[in-house]
Amino acid sequence: MRRLTSASSTVLGAATLASILLLLVLEASRAGASFPAGSPSQGTFTEGRAGPNEPSLVDGIGPSGSGGDDTMVTASARASGGDDVVRVARSYIGTKYGFGTCTRSRMSCTCFTKKTFAKFGSRLPTSEDGQWSYEPSRKVAKSELRPGDVVFFKEAGRKKPITHVGIYSGNGNLIHASRYFGKVVESKMSYIKGYSGAKRLKLANRGRARR
Repeated sequence: MRRLTSASSTVLGAATLASILLLLVLEASRAGASFPAGSPSQGTFTEGRAGPNEPSLVDGIGPSGSGGDDTMVTASARASGGDDVVRVARSYIGTKYGFGTCTRSRMSCTCFTKKTFAKFGSRLPTSEDGQWSYEPSRKVAKSELRPGDVVFFKEAGRKKPITHVGIYSGNGNLIHASRYFGKVVESKMSYIKGYSGAKRLKLANRGRARR
């Protein structure tokens, strides 16, 4: 009986130790695990009170019809403070995240911005650096951000490559395809490390909406 009890204790002790080690590994990866230069973290590293189960600020809103087709929309966004861009961006909330993926059901951070601005006739590249260099656009200060601006992050440090991109939606919030959350969410921009800069795009489509 003593041998059985001792064996059980050993098994339980090993299982407990394994669980603790697993939790430590997961915590370390969330806290700031390193990644190869040029390999997008897609919003993996966060700060503040963000958690993997935190709901989107626009909870319950999933991908809508406007986000799942190739419908073009009018480009009055600049006159309306970017509200049209934000509206289209929000239509993707809930879409699953996919590293290096760009489909209707899964998308990376650059795919999300690319698809959103495609609705306005803008053809963004699929890389973070390419979107930063996209023309026509102009750089805007963080204090001058307004809805519809594209925000860039260097989560591994200022001298490292751009690793994440999203669309500012106002009030300090960002809509982005996040590897951390596993989907497109609208969350506090301050949760993401390494704010690098922002661009305001000149939208290509100035005509009527067309399919």
